[in-house]
Amino acid sequence: MTDSSENRVSTITRNTNETKISVKVELDGKGNHSISTGLPFFDHMLEQISKHSLIDLDLKCIGDLKVDSHHTMEDCGWALGSAIKKALGNKKGIMRYSFNYLPMDECLTRCCLDVSGRPWLIWNVFLPNIFIKNIETEIFKEFFQSLSQAAGFTLHIENLYGKNTHHIIESCFKAFAITLRRAISIDLINFENIPSTKGTLSGNY
Repeated sequence: MTDSSENRVSTITRNTNETKISVKVELDGKGNHSISTGLPFFDHMLEQISKHSLIDLDLKCIGDLKVDSHHTMEDCGWALGSAIKKALGNKKGIMRYSFNYLPMDECLTRCCLDVSGRPWLIWNVFLPNIFIKNIETEIFKEFFQSLSQAAGFTLHIENLYGKNTHHIIESCFKAFAITLRRAISIDLINFENIPSTKGTLSGNY
């Protein structure tokens, strides 16, 4: 198991008939990234996660885009969430909780996160446009749903107000990234302990 004294790095490979994905994360990185999913706008959103969480991210996906973008985005969520969970190990010493309000021009988005081991997503986000860059905007919820399930995150994302679909989506990714950065950071006061009265954040209780 990875703990706070070791390098928090992991690699995940996920191959199905619909997608072939490889992911490498380094949680204590500098936000370096190399991302290719075949969906340029989605790549840009994943870059926001890496850049603002400071997680080094290498993600490659070959998906069945001839069908639509659903499988690619959903499965990338599963793979990325799995990689983060693996890199966190037993979660010893992490801050665990965090929240953030992210303004982006006319919109404001709130993200609250508990690295609890108990997967749950609340997505209160209305997106004015049905499509953005050939992606059905409803699939962004599916990305965060699969990520929260695989990572074991209790994740609440709410857009409080906004009009521009691009801004709203990007603010969700940036708010998540900044919240994630703090939640998985090492607590210098409590670094020897798992931040739970149960003594575990595995979710298996």
